[in-house]
Amino acid sequence: MRRTFLVLALALAACSTGGAAGASKDPASVHLTAADGGVTTLSALRGRPLVVNLWATWCHPCVAEMPVFEQVSNEQASHGSASVSIVGVNIGDDAAAAAAFASKLGVHYPQYTDADGALEASLGVSNLPATAFFSADGTLQSVHTGAYMADGLRDAIRSNLGVDTHA
Repeated sequence: MRRTFLVLALALAACSTGGAAGASKDPASVHLTAADGGVTTLSALRGRPLVVNLWATWCHPCVAEMPVFEQVSNEQASHGSASVSIVGVNIGDDAAAAAAFASKLGVHYPQYTDADGALEASLGVSNLPATAFFSADGTLQSVHTGAYMADGLRDAIRSNLGVDTHA
């Protein structure tokens, strides 16, 4: 038990981003860069509930959970319409490189980059992976630190956003 806890603690510490401990800028106004160089904000993604997964290429738990987000995203699409938008936001890498990395993993949900750490800071995130849940009107519902398995992600979407993801 102690060894498991130690391994988990070391894994989490390894994914420390050194980000700010407190929120600063409104997350909805942070500029995120797409692989094609286009820029968007979370406010532009309003209209349906939004799940934002913050990750990094060097964070092993982040990389391990990305197929889970892909699976849940695909489950929604297979039922005719996605009632929740899922996006990935890479911390610190070039946007094109991050998108290529995600594509190589078989991840096809939209990917953006938070190059200067503004979203990370605005959410008060200092460890990855982290997942933020926003209601359709853009209100931040919750921020979770740590990796998800598929059932845990579905449950979190249901409890934070009131949406059944059709497992």
